[in-house]
Amino acid sequence: MAGEIIFVYNAKSGIWNGLLDSLHKVSSPETYSCELCQLTYGLTYMNRKWKAFLLTLPYKITFLHLDELWSDLPKAEFPVAFFKGTEGYDILISKEEMRSCKEIQDLIVLMKYKLDES
Repeated sequence: MAGEIIFVYNAKSGIWNGLLDSLHKVSSPETYSCELCQLTYGLTYMNRKWKAFLLTLPYKITFLHLDELWSDLPKAEFPVAFFKGTEGYDILISKEEMRSCKEIQDLIVLMKYKLDES
């Protein structure tokens, strides 16, 4: 199946912003606003389980930050995962669904379920 999964972090790009986000995740995780970052990244690297899972998917995977958004993306609350197919974009995983994931395995199971549905 052709398509693309676009993950949008609720964070800005760049080394400085990444450092500030890492410090925020460690010092005050309950107020950190990007569930996707919280689940998929440690202090500096992408979670190995998550990275390995993404490599198994037959889709192009794209990651965007708030300051890198494409003009044709639908309005959504961030973080979010979109699926882009021949008909355009659909929300694959909403902010609320990401918030319900407590660890990376929860997000992986949710992704598998959502991709099987579509």
